[in-house]
Amino acid sequence: MVRSVLAVLVGLLAVCLLVFCACRSNVDFPPALEPGAVPDTALVVKTIPGSGYVNISKNGYRVFNLDSIVTDDDDEDSDISWSLSPGPLLNVNLKDSLAEIGPLPNQAGESYVVFTATDPLGLSVSKTCPILVFDEFRVDTLLGTIAIKPDSTKRVAVAYGYRDGLEPGLEWEEPQIDTAWLKTCSLSVKPDSLVLTVEARDSSGTTGIYLAVDDPVNHVTFHHSIPVAIQQ
Repeated sequence: MVRSVLAVLVGLLAVCLLVFCACRSNVDFPPALEPGAVPDTALVVKTIPGSGYVNISKNGYRVFNLDSIVTDDDDEDSDISWSLSPGPLLNVNLKDSLAEIGPLPNQAGESYVVFTATDPLGLSVSKTCPILVFDEFRVDTLLGTIAIKPDSTKRVAVAYGYRDGLEPGLEWEEPQIDTAWLKTCSLSVKPDSLVLTVEARDSSGTTGIYLAVDDPVNHVTFHHSIPVAIQQ
């Protein structure tokens, strides 16, 4: 009887030790990536409605903070290593958890980037981010050339267009002019057009106005020149 009781007690002790050790052992949790779009460092994700594609302008680039999409229950973000696999048309650069993604020169179209997060134990998870490289900035004047009389002032409306949803982020620089022909040129920007106020000097001839507009989200600057004819 005593032996049976001792055997049972020994068995229970062994089970308790196993449970205790199991509870004390470390559980390795793999990294997990948040669903949805990959946010950029400006926290402004521009996608085509209904598609999920992230917009990147032709000849520009976007910077993504990968720490913002990863969670790991047993590792710090700083212990997660990243790798990127770009699809066609794209260049990628990776520094720590910042990913710089841009198109090859003068390329536009659909592509993707695969982000892979790996923890110190080698456990990993991947996420595919669809990319659309677009080229849709345009500036239009009705006649192509601004005609103005010598020693006079003229206001001209100029239309422009850009990828839907990106217009509010555009930053227009002050117009550049040849002061030998024009006294001043000022710029008033509206959501889809701008108004140029041009003041000519008293000589007849041909010159131009140089416009530049920055898209800080896509790290790209667009340039446009408008001819100006000063004539009676």
